[in-house]
Formats: sequence, structure tokens, C-alpha cells
Amino acid sequence: MNDCITVLQLTDLHLFSDATTRFNQVDTRRCLLQVLDHVQQHYPRPDVVLITGDLAHDGELTTYQLLAQLLAPLNAPVYWVLGNHDCKNSAELAYPLTPIATDKHLLIGNWQIILLDSNHQPEAGSYEGEVSKQELQRLSQLVAQHPDKFTLIAMHHNLPNHDDRGVAYEVRNHADVMAHFEQFSTIKLVLSGHVHQEFVIVQQGICYFSTPATGYQSLSKSKQITGESHGYRWLKLYANGRFETDVRRVSSSPS
Repeated sequence: MNDCITVLQLTDLHLFSDATTRFNQVDTRRCLLQVLDHVQQHYPRPDVVLITGDLAHDGELTTYQLLAQLLAPLNAPVYWVLGNHDCKNSAELAYPLTPIATDKHLLIGNWQIILLDSNHQPEAGSYEGEVSKQELQRLSQLVAQHPDKFTLIAMHHNLPNHDDRGVAYEVRNHADVMAHFEQFSTIKLVLSGHVHQEFVIVQQGICYFSTPATGYQSLSKSKQITGESHGYRWLKLYANGRFETDVRRVSSSPS
């Protein structure tokens, strides 16, 4: 391994088994292929790929299987959490399927990556999430078991609000979850998706990153599609707990 761990974050793929189906008039499969091509052109092979939810929009088993085929050229292990549009049963039937694993915890170098479920007790007609007490207990146990590891958390719903971008609190128990994170000095960053846009908020020493969708971009509450390009996040995690990250956009517009 090099002096840093490289992580590729993809989010909000919203794929369909039918290649002709569009999501808000956007060809999400074509967009994802453009993103993957951009990654391969501009970056070396990542050590880890994280997908932070909304893998499939139609919930079909074949769509989850298709995703494994599309990701295979990256030649890197893939870990995921479900989004509010995913079908848990289909995903669990499809995976593990090379290169997509089912583990929700990864130890790599001086870091641990914890994939946190934010879809506890979904409410009909609501896009909001919730993190269960059991998930928070699991996180506490993992951090306690590995006090020498810096921690990256990956989840679907973003936690802080960001009113100037039309994003309010997306997790019903957000205050409890963030307070729980703040108990642990080794938690350095939290990656999320869900809102189809980029922002960063730093609170109590923890960096919260939201990442652009691989498909369309929007102002969350208005559901207004913006002119921003689809994209992804790249991270470098260093042995001393330092990290670097940037968002890359794919210049050709979705169609």
C-alpha cells in the first residue's frame, strides 16, 4: 500500500434495468458510465469504492447485478449502504457479487470505514432517514475495539442542514446522531449523498461531506434540477489522520 489510502465515493446512481428508462429526464446509466470513464482517465485504481445509497431506482434484482458489471473495470472492492429509493431485498439477493461486498466495516491501514444504515423505520411519502439505536451501538463498539484507528463514516442521508442550498435536516434524530459522533475523537469525516449536490460542513471537529450524484443535480427541497454536472468524490486518507478530498465533475451534460 502507498503512503495513503485512496477512496472513491459514488452516490445516488438511480439505475434502471431498462437502458431506455430515464430519471427526471436524465439517462442515469449513461451518466454513471461517463463518471467511471472519467475516474479511470484521471486517477489510479482506488483502494476502496464507497457507494452511499440509491444504487437502483427501480428496485430490480437485475439492476443491482448490472451495477456489479459496470463497476468491474475499476478492479477495486466496493462497499455500499442503501438509500431511501433502494430495495433491501433485491440488494441482499444480488450481493455479494464481485466486486461488490456486503461487509459494513472495513479495516485498512490506520483507518476504519464504518458503513451506517440511515433508513431505520422509513415513513411513507417521506425522504427523511433515521439511524437506529442499534446502529449507534454498533458504531460505538467498533470505535472502542479499534481505538488506534481513525474513522470514516459512510451513510446515505446527510446530517447537518444547509439552508442556502435548500437542504434542511434529512435525519429525524440528527441531533442525537451527531452528538453520538462527537463523543469519539477518532471520527474524522462523514460521507453522505441523498441531496444530489456538494457541500461541506465542519462541526465539533468532524467534517460532513455531501457529494454530487452520478446522475442529475438538484436543490433538494425544491427538486429543481440545476445546471451542474454529475460527479463523484475522491479522497486520500493518510496514516496520521490527515485527509485530502476533492469533487470532480464530468463536463459533458446528461441527456
